[in-house]
Parts: sequence; C-alpha cells; structure tokens
Amino acid sequence: MLGIVIDGLCKAGNTQTAIEFLRAMEKRGSPCKPTAIIYSTIIDSLCKDKMVDEGLALLQEMIEKNILPNVVPYSCLIQGLCNLSRWKDVDNLYAEMKVYKIVPNVFTFNIVVDALCKEGHIEDAEEVAQIMIQLGQNPNLVMYNSLMDGYCLQR
Repeated sequence: MLGIVIDGLCKAGNTQTAIEFLRAMEKRGSPCKPTAIIYSTIIDSLCKDKMVDEGLALLQEMIEKNILPNVVPYSCLIQGLCNLSRWKDVDNLYAEMKVYKIVPNVFTFNIVVDALCKEGHIEDAEEVAQIMIQLGQNPNLVMYNSLMDGYCLQR
C-alpha cells in the first residue's frame, strides 16, 4: 500500500509530498515499512527533479537503516549526476557500488556512455564500455548508438 501511494505521488510530480508521507508513516510506527523499492522510487523522482544531493542523502539513509540498495537507486543517481556533469560524483558512486558489491548493469553503463558522448568525452565513454566488457557484460544497441552519436559529434 505504501509503495503504491509513494509511486503515485512521485509520478504526479509530488516528490516532496511523497517524502513527507514516508516520514509521517515512519513517525506513526506504521506496520508498512519502507523497502528498497520505495526508496528507489523517491530517489528516481528526486533525480528527475534535479535534486540529486537529496537523492544521495536518501541513499545514505537507506543504508543506515540496513535497507540494502540494489543497482536501481545507484543507476537513478548516476543518471542525475551525469545530467549535471558531476563526473567526480559519478566516480565516487561507482566506487561505493564496488564496496557494496553492486555490479552496474547494462542500463547503468548506457547512462554513463551516453552522457559522456553527449559531452564530447568519447575516449572516456570507450573506457566505460571496456570496463563493462571486462565485467562480462555485452554492449547493446543503445550503447552502440550512443558511441556512434559521440563519434559523429566529434566531427
């Protein structure tokens, strides 16, 4: 039930209301406990609203509450950071993923490669693609298209 309400609020663009609702439920000691999915939903919405620092704080809160994140909130945050060209923070988040043994998926790598290509950092994008391959994941059509767009933008 909690997840449905949070998801609806976030999709309607009411991220702050979703956070307030979550806090109210926690304060009341509701039997509906927040899950990784609920946190991921809010983090994604915050990132789409360019409130990435708030999303990062929510990720840390999640970890402190022993609600173990998966690749989804990290991918949302990486997308938000890439959109803001905060490359050092992307590197830091990737390092944190390694600490928690969370492996980026193809979607995560596509986010980074696409953002790097759009910024004209094609060599960095190629390095990210190589890391992905070294981790045993194969590039997909989205990645190849991003790389091709990046090469075309260089001309």
